[in-house]
Amino acid sequence: MALDKDAAKKVLAQIDRNELAQLGCDLANIPSPTGLEKGMADFILDWFAANGLKGVRQEVEVGRPNAVGILKGDGTGLSLGFNGHTDTSFTGTSADARMTTLTESAEDLRGRIVGDKVHGLGISNMKGGVAAFMIAGKALKKSGIQLKGDVVLAAVVGEISRSPVGQFQSQEYRGEGAGTRHLLTHGMHTDYAVVADGSDLNIVWTQMGVVQVKITCFGKAQAAWGSKRSVKPMEEFNAIIKMTKIIAAIEKWGAAFEEKYIYESPTGPLWPKVNIGAIEGGAPYRPNYFPGVCTLYVDVRMPPQVRPVQIKHEMEQALNALGVQYDLELYKSLLGYEGKKVDPLVDSANEVHQFLFGDKIKTESVERASIWTDTNIYNELGIPAVKIGPRGRRSGRMEEIDIDIMVRAAQIYALMALDICSRSR
Repeated sequence: MALDKDAAKKVLAQIDRNELAQLGCDLANIPSPTGLEKGMADFILDWFAANGLKGVRQEVEVGRPNAVGILKGDGTGLSLGFNGHTDTSFTGTSADARMTTLTESAEDLRGRIVGDKVHGLGISNMKGGVAAFMIAGKALKKSGIQLKGDVVLAAVVGEISRSPVGQFQSQEYRGEGAGTRHLLTHGMHTDYAVVADGSDLNIVWTQMGVVQVKITCFGKAQAAWGSKRSVKPMEEFNAIIKMTKIIAAIEKWGAAFEEKYIYESPTGPLWPKVNIGAIEGGAPYRPNYFPGVCTLYVDVRMPPQVRPVQIKHEMEQALNALGVQYDLELYKSLLGYEGKKVDPLVDSANEVHQFLFGDKIKTESVERASIWTDTNIYNELGIPAVKIGPRGRRSGRMEEIDIDIMVRAAQIYALMALDICSRSR
């Protein structure tokens, strides 16, 4: 089915650049770190109501709602969902010091328009994308065009890569799919979906899986002073020194893993990744003791054909040869997926892109494609999904995005919805 170009022009006329930029600012000005997304949801649901869209509030956890807006079709056609997360990579507080040097002022992190860009915490990842599909939904509504299928606009909690482990057990660590999995297991299914996470407005429908591993080794917690290394060797008594052997083994295994499991997807290769992301050991207030325990945390990004048990087996094989006592525990596992039956979405994206910009949509770069996003959950549950989203830049915690890129995203979303949701079932 060809895009109705007259209807497309009518919809595009309803997209207001200034309104979109201001909406991005408004969203960026609402703090919404993982676990504390309620303010964003409240704002978005009020916005849906004010703009004639049906709002649905889904309580994922207490104080963590998904905010869903629905533009109803007449019930005879295909439906299309848009998805974007409301949580941000950083909290904007001193808690971020664990991950980055805090050099920005509160003003740097505030949502504001600077020239032809919107600045603010979370505007690139990914409040710019959420604003774009909100404005696309409003434009479809204002155009007065009766669609056959529903358009579902889902602003979800908990996508940022945070995992409950050890002392970090509150809702602030339940990310990476928490909101979208709730969304789709509580009725918000559509025939197709577009995830608006950042891709430089390129397209991808294959994403990596995730395994996160906790490895602990053990020393002998006793006073180190007054001992000779020949009698109490560090590699036996000091858990941190023991861990250096484990680190070397994981690094060697990881380098081989990253080459062995390169995945050739329809849009190009995906690169696996093994990253040692954190280490805990000893007592800072008592460094005169041999550390009795040291723990390493490893993140593995794996392609669709690899399963968590394979990661566990390969890691254990690498570590067993060391002769070091250790404990290995997988504390997160999410599978990767290659989307199936996505051709109608890809064809629609190509036609819309050609109409708007004079060429077909490009595929995502290998560096940006080789990640996990909520696209996986749609494809896991059998809903053909692609990722197409605007992306800006980040320096420290400060983010910015070009307003014109947000406008392009809104145009793509509006016309893909017009195209897909005008098709009969």
